[in-house]
Amino acid sequence: MLEQGKINIRQLTVLVIAFTMGTSFLLGPSPLALEAKQNAWIAAIIGIVIDLVLIVMYVALGNLFPGMTLAQYSEKILGKWPGKLISLLFFSFFIFLSALMVRDLGNFIVSNVMPETPVEVILISFSMVVVIATRYGLEVIARTTEIFFPWIFVSLLFLTFTLLPEIEINQLEPVTEGGIKPLLGAGIQFSSLQEFVCFLMLLPFVNRPKKVLHSLLLGAAPGGVILIIITALCILVLGSDFTARNIYPSFVLAKKISIGNFLERVEVLLAGVWFLSIFIKTTITFYVSALGLAQSLELRTYKPLTVPLGVLMVALSVLAYPNISKLLEFVPKIWFSYAYTFLLLLPLLLLLVALIRGKSEAPLSMEQKD
Repeated sequence: MLEQGKINIRQLTVLVIAFTMGTSFLLGPSPLALEAKQNAWIAAIIGIVIDLVLIVMYVALGNLFPGMTLAQYSEKILGKWPGKLISLLFFSFFIFLSALMVRDLGNFIVSNVMPETPVEVILISFSMVVVIATRYGLEVIARTTEIFFPWIFVSLLFLTFTLLPEIEINQLEPVTEGGIKPLLGAGIQFSSLQEFVCFLMLLPFVNRPKKVLHSLLLGAAPGGVILIIITALCILVLGSDFTARNIYPSFVLAKKISIGNFLERVEVLLAGVWFLSIFIKTTITFYVSALGLAQSLELRTYKPLTVPLGVLMVALSVLAYPNISKLLEFVPKIWFSYAYTFLLLLPLLLLLVALIRGKSEAPLSMEQKD
């Protein structure tokens, strides 16, 4: 087998929570406030609900082919070569997504932490860590996430409660002033930042397949609630205008924390939480890209692909967009349409074709998986 490890339901749930936070934790509130203004938190709710519906569709597709990944049953549904084409398209999406997150981290560090450091140094260093983590396999990635998760949760609780004195409820008014259209637009755009389709490459390695849907929903829902709370806090403390104008409003939010003029500058906690969540998400997306390509090429292991794919990830992260202003244009103009091709259109196509043609598979034996 390409992957020998197995993960349990609890580990899958924790992976999904960290994956949900990912880049959205720091970057999500700004585009939401730009589109939905003081109702950004409502748009975030709409986005998470859309994600939950998509998860149900993904699991319905995966349940038709137990023991197989997205790359494997694409060939079963469409035939060998069309299936390989779809698999390679998903690979391109996964590796490009990994590169974008590496670039997001590089931009943040260079603009807020180490402004004199060349961004390429950050990109290469972070990519090396991701490649090393990927080579250890899915089981180690899941166990590492379990270790980090309590620290993430405690840090978020601390940040939330210490910001309560700064809240101004009137910042949320008027509610739904601009109507439902901007809320739907912002919510749909926000949902494109949670790429749960990646988990179609991981479901065969869960030790209790019948609990997968429950686990994914149980992970996506609290992860989404965290994003909704962070978005609401940005609006309540900073206001919708400032949130919309600042690319990292939640980081600025953490700078507002001051306890008795003694405990200050705790934004490092929020930065640490984001580093961990984006590391976990990037590792997952890079892992599924390597696994998917190896299965498309019919290799016996994905590990020889990790180093060249790591180089490709760095190159794509450099070329993705030249500066932060281009990032602000990239997400609404390009990313939304591009992402939804893989988040909705292609999975829906595979599901419909499989149902129409009556394609489904019984669980594969170990020899068949090889």
